[in-house]
Amino acid sequence: MSLEIVKNWRSFGGGGTSREKGRTDYRVYHFTAPELLKYGSAGLLLGLCVVWLCYNSVYAVPAAIPVMVFYLFAKKKQKREERQRLLNYHFRDFLSSLHTNLLAGYSLENGVRMSAADLAKLYGRKDALAVELKDITGQMRFGKPAEQLFLELGTRSGVEDIMNFGEVLVIAKRTGGDMSHILESTWRNICGKIDTRQEIDTVTAARRYEQSIMSFMPAGIILYMRVTFEGFSDRIYGNPAGAVLMTFCLILYAGAFLAGRKLCRIEV
Repeated sequence: MSLEIVKNWRSFGGGGTSREKGRTDYRVYHFTAPELLKYGSAGLLLGLCVVWLCYNSVYAVPAAIPVMVFYLFAKKKQKREERQRLLNYHFRDFLSSLHTNLLAGYSLENGVRMSAADLAKLYGRKDALAVELKDITGQMRFGKPAEQLFLELGTRSGVEDIMNFGEVLVIAKRTGGDMSHILESTWRNICGKIDTRQEIDTVTAARRYEQSIMSFMPAGIILYMRVTFEGFSDRIYGNPAGAVLMTFCLILYAGAFLAGRKLCRIEV
């Protein structure tokens, strides 16, 4: 079954589910107290460094707050994407195990239970997907359909592959298709996407590293001038014209940094 059917299913509202209380929403990330202290301190330190390099004035210290907030938002987005990516990769392994169990003659429900146990052994019971699958198998014991549970997980996870899998299960159940064949096709599509994404990450790793280095070059040049040429850059500090110029350069630098990060991101 192709994923085009899934897109048609979504257009008729078949993929809509509500978020259930008490379960993790992977589309958002909340810092723990230690993480907030760690990244907040790092962001504040970064902001103070920016103030020192660009303004060299205690009156500009409040400008460190927006830098800290920007850093926290960027870090939160990074942590959210890492969690979703890990969930996606582990879901591929779960599908591989489920496909094997269905070929061995297990029903969908029993196959999910067996595959959930396999995943827990592979990644540990505290793994995010292992915890979700344990919850799914628990609800299945009370008669809740597996396809509905995977749809809910796909919605909460924000991972397109999990959502596609849930919608494929719904369509397969309603049309009475060959579940083993459908699952194999879905597994191959998902594995192909993940393998392509990993290959792209490998190929662009050097470019992303270069972009990270180049992002710090302007700050490095200013620091070098301040340390080695004392008094050379004093004219840009302590006057309105210099403050306006450095603010403009800082905004330009932030825009170039975000554009560089976006260019290094290739979606599959």
